[in-house]
Amino acid sequence: MSDETHLGLQVKSLSGGYGKVPILHGVEFDVAESEVVGILGHNGMGKTTLLKTLMGFLPATSGQIRYHDADVTRLAPHDRAALGIGYVPQGRGIFPQLSVRDNLRFAWHDYAGGDEAVVLDSVLADFPRLERLLDRDGGTLSGGEQQLLSLARSLMGDPDLLLLDEPTEGIQPSIIEEMEETLLHLRKTRGLSILLVEQNFDFIHDLSNRVLVLERGRITAELSRDDMADRAKVDQFLGFGAARTTRGARPVASPRPGPPPPGHGRDDAPPASPRRPDTPIPSTPVTQMTINRPTLTQMRDMADRFGMSLTDEDLQEYRQIIEPYIQAYDRLDAMPDNLPEVRYPRSPGRFPDLTENPLNAWYVKTEVSGAPDGPLRGKRIALKDTVCLAGVPMMNGSSIIEGYVPEIDATIVTRMLDAGAVIAGKAHSENLCLSGGSHTGAKGPIHNPWKRGYMAGGSSGGSAALVAAGDVDMAIGGDQGGSIRIPSSNCGVYGMKATHGLVPYTGVMPIEQTIDHVGPITTSVSDNAMLLEVLAGEDGLDPRQYAPKTFRYTEALGRGAQGMRIGILKEGFHRPEGESDVDDKVLAAADRFKALGARVEEVSIPEHNLAVDCWTAITVEGLQDHLMHGHAGGTNYRGLFLPSMMDRMSQWRGRADELSHSLKACMFLGEYFQEQYRGRFYGKAQNLMRKANGRYGEALREFDLLLMPTVPMKPQEIPPPDCSMSLYVQRAFEMIGNTAPFNGGLPAMSLPCGLSEGLPIGMMLVGPSYGELKIYQAAHAFEQSGDWRTM
Repeated sequence: MSDETHLGLQVKSLSGGYGKVPILHGVEFDVAESEVVGILGHNGMGKTTLLKTLMGFLPATSGQIRYHDADVTRLAPHDRAALGIGYVPQGRGIFPQLSVRDNLRFAWHDYAGGDEAVVLDSVLADFPRLERLLDRDGGTLSGGEQQLLSLARSLMGDPDLLLLDEPTEGIQPSIIEEMEETLLHLRKTRGLSILLVEQNFDFIHDLSNRVLVLERGRITAELSRDDMADRAKVDQFLGFGAARTTRGARPVASPRPGPPPPGHGRDDAPPASPRRPDTPIPSTPVTQMTINRPTLTQMRDMADRFGMSLTDEDLQEYRQIIEPYIQAYDRLDAMPDNLPEVRYPRSPGRFPDLTENPLNAWYVKTEVSGAPDGPLRGKRIALKDTVCLAGVPMMNGSSIIEGYVPEIDATIVTRMLDAGAVIAGKAHSENLCLSGGSHTGAKGPIHNPWKRGYMAGGSSGGSAALVAAGDVDMAIGGDQGGSIRIPSSNCGVYGMKATHGLVPYTGVMPIEQTIDHVGPITTSVSDNAMLLEVLAGEDGLDPRQYAPKTFRYTEALGRGAQGMRIGILKEGFHRPEGESDVDDKVLAAADRFKALGARVEEVSIPEHNLAVDCWTAITVEGLQDHLMHGHAGGTNYRGLFLPSMMDRMSQWRGRADELSHSLKACMFLGEYFQEQYRGRFYGKAQNLMRKANGRYGEALREFDLLLMPTVPMKPQEIPPPDCSMSLYVQRAFEMIGNTAPFNGGLPAMSLPCGLSEGLPIGMMLVGPSYGELKIYQAAHAFEQSGDWRTM
């Protein structure tokens, strides 16, 4: 738009829906004065919901609606109408037992710019067909005449902007042409702006300056008038059969028993051929075709990617062959999803201002109260902003996800609420979790509560910082390479990454299934053990779980360290990236275990460094398959899927420049090795990680626990916003040498063991598979031996 264009309607990050069911997800667009903007999309994509939300019939859960620079987000529908917004609903909504005249009079208001008679005459001048019908009841009019009456009635309030919902539905072509001419005339004579929701491509093409494509509650494309003249470009977004046509209309479905024509109204569709006897016939007829059909161009692109040599005739026949199977997708699309029930009421929360968020550790604050009693009664808990909390915004540190509102609670959220907890809000995380620093989040860096300007650690930096600062009693973190333990070390709190699969990951945004962990961050060992008791156990929905062994972890408290065997992992100390004061503090902590009666000896496991290399290949190739190409969902497992999250994550493909440097570096690595080496190194890394785990296992048959620094260096300074990409990425991954190896599955916990230069240092204890009891036993004995701040 030019600088001289005046915006009438401005919609920013708008989300909304019906009760607890979100439909719109971060919708953004503008409508200028005297502009016609079309919204095109299949049935069920949220078009009507959008207009109802704009008019105020449905509440916005987040985002903003501005009209002529006034914020109307919370105004009632009649107040919006008084400001100049008119609404023509789908289905017309006229009063069938009132005359045309009374239908029009009923819609007059004193803000309409004249008395009732003057406004009525003005409207009838634009709708001459209605003048001879004034005394007819609305119910006796044809469908097209009722639509004209509905449109005329909306003008009785003298609107500047008209929200028009599916006006051509069920209308004969002659009336559609009359309506088109009338709307163009109104735009010219009244300066009327129009937001037009429609499936009739010809109608929306002829009227609109530009068209927005709405898919599953999100704007996924914008088409200019030139784009709309290019049918191939339209098909790229919509597929054939996506929109009705006024001119040259053709049927969109075939009656049984023969197969439906593959083109469904497309000029390039071949004639239907008889069904072969072995072709399956879907058992349920398709009445609504909501799924895009592949175009010939898209079929050609896929064939080229597959390395297939096929003629256009071959591809046309394949389109016909797959049509009955696409109808299965139509039927799936029409069915409600099978998602867990949300049990506890809540509000969408609020975004805190700077005065109550000095560390930038909060994303959103809320107050979701659970059961009146239970082991977590009254405990205020922050969730890492990867964890789904139904009805509350989520962004996972990324502008691409910002505005997404999940419709479910993660399994662990339900378990905590059932145990009496209060969910106090969502904590900032690193950008899609690809950083052990705390500088990559789209909302800015998270500061260390011990020293501002220094790293809180990542990717669960917000969770650890809020616990350390006393803003919450407990927090949930996620860990793919150390992201619970690194921030716990940096912030001086206790963070447990339990055995892989012990805590269900259901409803948490993933990176790669074999390294995904979620777990507790607390200010004490006892709280940590209590929270893990609530979190742990199979939920039947998470493919990461394979008959996990659970225990009463609080029973380990108070047992002392007498007789425990602790191995000081040689390869965990004196690392090239390490600092001597960190090593010294952790070795002093090991000596304290000796004083507590433990047997403490050095052990060497050279495969510790191999495990880091394995983790690298598994992570970069796995995240590319699962998080990026799989849109945080992927395939080949029977867990709970969250299609709304997959839809939202898929937006990265059009917004890749917004991804963090650390994620981009991982994507280049993962994509290259998947393409050039066909995934062989991912497979080899998984094989060798088993070897490394076997060596850890051998050591853990000799020792109860392994001990080493959690992070080999103290928290580093947050790099400046204009730092080089090299420094940015270095600060994201330089600290993972001791933590990443244990994302191969073994449990590991960070506990604070001292301060240096005013910053916390963490010691990591690693146990055998499902050996959390041993870790808690030793950690509690160490905690009770003295104040770590003075060690």
